[in-house]
Amino acid sequence: MKKYLILVLSVLIQICLGVGYSWSTFIPPLKQNFGLTIAQTQTIFGIGSLIITLCIFAGGHIQDRLGPRIPVFIGGIILGSSYILAGCSSGSYSALRLFIGICAAIGVGICYVCPIVCSVKWFPNHKSLAAGIVVSGYGGSPIIISLISEYLLSHQVNVLDIFKYMGLAFLIIIPIAALFLQNPPRGKNYTPVAADIKTIDLIKDRNFWGLLCGIFPCLCIGLMTISNIKPFSLSLNLSLTVTATAVSILAFFNAIGRIGWGIIGGFLEGKKVILLSLISTAIVCLAAAFAVKDDLTFFLFVVFAGFNYGACLILYAAEIAHHYGTEKMGTIYSTLFLSNGVAGFLAPPLAGRIFDNTGSYTPAFLIFGSLAFISIFLFYLIYQPAKQEES
Repeated sequence: MKKYLILVLSVLIQICLGVGYSWSTFIPPLKQNFGLTIAQTQTIFGIGSLIITLCIFAGGHIQDRLGPRIPVFIGGIILGSSYILAGCSSGSYSALRLFIGICAAIGVGICYVCPIVCSVKWFPNHKSLAAGIVVSGYGGSPIIISLISEYLLSHQVNVLDIFKYMGLAFLIIIPIAALFLQNPPRGKNYTPVAADIKTIDLIKDRNFWGLLCGIFPCLCIGLMTISNIKPFSLSLNLSLTVTATAVSILAFFNAIGRIGWGIIGGFLEGKKVILLSLISTAIVCLAAAFAVKDDLTFFLFVVFAGFNYGACLILYAAEIAHHYGTEKMGTIYSTLFLSNGVAGFLAPPLAGRIFDNTGSYTPAFLIFGSLAFISIFLFYLIYQPAKQEES
């Protein structure tokens, strides 16, 4: 029974941590009321992604040494306090960059990997599914946060007040949930496995580079889409209904994708299912540059883009647990996930600047769609876990 409680609380924590995926909802009021440009809002998002990733790296090491409870408790306090401070600020670019782009991101990063690793350890026979269920909370977060925020915004609630409400909720939910997190007890015959693994050893590992080639372009496309989905829909002059629900629809299928890819990963060998996700991601991104023109094609794009992005946050974590072992999962996955910071710092701001200069997102989709297409072959050729195991 305890493991199911931990799984549910892990999902709840991830819902709070996924607040950044609702950022697109706040762009129009920040632009209208406080004069922020699209590029500035994307810079805040990009800096946040970079900081989150760096702190995930630190959080993964802390998790492997101290367990999940302490980093999640501390991270939850930082996240909640940061959003409250953002709500009490002037709404200027510099204030939001500090409190949301940096401080809140630190809190998210410290927490992020801990509930995932903890849940995977409690369900050793269902690693992909357990990881998929937990991270579905992160991906599905905007289903709750974005819809509530859209409702409040439609009733003329100031966006800074919404930040305060969210911060208070995070400050209560995450630290309380953290108190229940713990790793499963070890058996009598348990032999300790060193969690420490040197970064230099990963740099020399071809399979680590293979995983990096696969995950990076998918992270770029996912983060670019999430942070720009509402401006993208507005640029196409779509119906108000589609525009208002775009963030939540994307989040819903992102969450479905995380569980769905987790199920698929339980039937297919790790390398095959990652290749399948890469092919799907490349096709959808390249198609978006030419085919998305009306409500129907935009809706289909949102569905498949959300579903595909779900693969990034589940398949690679599960493959690391399978190939390297759960004892080293926190350290290795957090190291691989450093690519998320580069992707978030690069893709959303670049797409925002391209749109500011051209009035279109087409060049951005072509650039990152081509990158995803190339990564299919790089991943296939570089990632050879079977050969390493034989040697």
